[in-house]
Amino acid sequence: MKLVLFLLLGSILAAPSAHSHGGHDHGPGDEIMIPGSNKNGIEIYLYRDKSCGCCKKWGARMVEGGYKVVDNISNDINDLKISEGISSSLASCHTAFVEGYFIEGHVPGKSIDKLLRDMPDIAGLSVPGMPLGSPGMETSQMATQNYEVLAVDFDGKASVFDSY
Repeated sequence: MKLVLFLLLGSILAAPSAHSHGGHDHGPGDEIMIPGSNKNGIEIYLYRDKSCGCCKKWGARMVEGGYKVVDNISNDINDLKISEGISSSLASCHTAFVEGYFIEGHVPGKSIDKLLRDMPDIAGLSVPGMPLGSPGMETSQMATQNYEVLAVDFDGKASVFDSY
């Protein structure tokens, strides 16, 4: 009986938490904090391609919302998405991590605030594609698009989390 309890406890402690992903440590490394970041804010780790300007703009919007955004240039952003279980149907140009959740694409700060307030048992949030008018994709020359923020469970199934 003691052996069964020991093994059960060990498997619970060794299992990944609901907010860890793929065994990756999305913490400090070769990175740059986006200027203006709240040094005491909740950390968002942004992974993007070097040439993607809208990703950097999205990070700046998160800074405006009080977050500390750590910018990581990645040469293998698609490999990161695959390792995190982010399917191509959910993908956008950048991937971020906050408090163990993935944030895929141009997710608004309000949705991230709601995520962190409610702490649902999901893998992360996604705004597939690059909808005009979403954070980092603002433009004065074109009409904005309505879009949805999707909650993605640990099996990759998506449901509507917010609509804009």
